[in-house]
Amino acid sequence: MKENILLIDDEQALRSSLSVRLRGEGYLVDTAADASEGFNKATSLPFDLIILDLMLPDRSGLDVCQAIREAGIVTSLIVLSARHETMDKVVALKLGANDYVTKPFKCAELVARIQALLRRVPTRSGHGVYQFGSLRIDLRLAEVNQG
Repeated sequence: MKENILLIDDEQALRSSLSVRLRGEGYLVDTAADASEGFNKATSLPFDLIILDLMLPDRSGLDVCQAIREAGIVTSLIVLSARHETMDKVVALKLGANDYVTKPFKCAELVARIQALLRRVPTRSGHGVYQFGSLRIDLRLAEVNQG
């Protein structure tokens, strides 16, 4: 199965070039140009990973990260940001980001970080549903099923 990635970034050139690279690596990629579109997609469609810029035109990426987590979405999330300060990284990680990559970045490193996060996450866990072989755990419904 190909993993599905949501890329939320307002820079068209970055969305385009990174989408091409990730598709070349075998991922399915959906994009959003602002916080509202990104949040709507993140909370209504299943993704295996979200890549989120912090400086979006309509809302802070930190707010989006926090809102995604408050909505119960447990999908792995990588923050991409031009902000290099330690405090920015700490805040993002405390709000629910799984990783933080500063711009500019090398695509090979970002792809390696994506692969590392995807190795740790059960299939399609984005909406609180975990699948381990025939065992299915739905955190939202507080159900465990086998079969």
